[in-house]
Amino acid sequence: MEDLDIQRAQFNDLWSAMQVDERLWPNRYAATFQLWRERSRVAQEAMLEKAEAEGGIGRKNPFFFVQDFSEPQPQWFRGDEGGDIVQVKYGNSFKLCSRATMELYGLQWVRDW
Repeated sequence: MEDLDIQRAQFNDLWSAMQVDERLWPNRYAATFQLWRERSRVAQEAMLEKAEAEGGIGRKNPFFFVQDFSEPQPQWFRGDEGGDIVQVKYGNSFKLCSRATMELYGLQWVRDW
């Protein structure tokens, strides 16, 4: 139950940031919340960042904003960037990224670079 309360609080942050006109889009909260719960944590955070940066979603339907939001992809490195770089397994490939990216996307660590 606590997990659901945390998720609802995080969604409420998004709902507020989206500045949903509930007169224009009545009864969208529950359906949008359920859809948002099915998205990855990375996508959830990116949606919140986008809504905050743009000052809401305007007159867009909040359900479709969440449904159509593209899944963010990890940023890959070449290996000469410096910093805290790790090698991870991504599908059938081995890629380089930051440790923060590995943790954010839940990627399988292979070794420090």
